[in-house]
Amino acid sequence: MRVNRTRRRVGGKLTTAWSERAVFEESIRLLRSNLGVVFSKLQPPLAIVTSANAGEGKTLITSHLAASFARAGQRVVLVDLNFRHPHAHEVTGGHNESGATDVMLGRKALEECLQYLELPESSGGQRRGMYLLAAGSGASDPSELLGSEATGRMLDDLAQRADLVLIDTPPVLLVADTLVLGRMVSGAVLVSASGRTTLRASQRSKDLLTHNQIPLLGLVVNKFRGHVGDGYIYGYGAPPEPLNPAG
Repeated sequence: MRVNRTRRRVGGKLTTAWSERAVFEESIRLLRSNLGVVFSKLQPPLAIVTSANAGEGKTLITSHLAASFARAGQRVVLVDLNFRHPHAHEVTGGHNESGATDVMLGRKALEECLQYLELPESSGGQRRGMYLLAAGSGASDPSELLGSEATGRMLDDLAQRADLVLIDTPPVLLVADTLVLGRMVSGAVLVSASGRTTLRASQRSKDLLTHNQIPLLGLVVNKFRGHVGDGYIYGYGAPPEPLNPAG
């Protein structure tokens, strides 16, 4: 699948008929459409989103994909379990004063840590929102905490409350956290950056997931420019502003 961009000459310069933001938003809608079929069959409705390495746009894709499903009327929770480098609260305009670690360590109840984020009004004029569970205060041993029964209980609780729970996790090639979490969810989406992620890194990431019996639900190639043949290719340029600028 590809996003076509027509070009026109204005004032002697080539400009795109769509803005970079419009291309990004259309790409996210296409991604939602394709993954929606897969996500609708997940039991429990828990999916992790990971990448081979850092800097591939994983958190940005996860956050905007969650918002897209929420705009479509689903009850969505975005969970940041990348305890080593949490960024979901920055992308969404939320806060990281409390979150998943506080729930898992018994410091706070889940209800106290869930943040409701009202999304910008859609073209249809209807306002929607989604929930964010930020990473929270730091964990001394992230892998051990993520593999604990407390994590499983928290995810089970979230699965009972939502139609879809999308979990932002660390890069799969860097630490074991994602593979530990993968045993508690229904599958994984792998994000790769065009021109940055090598074929070898992508293949190794896929192998690690499948060898640990974590179903691969989809592959997203972002930061892509140009034309390709068949395949799930989603391109974007400059990142848009936060989902909820007002916080």
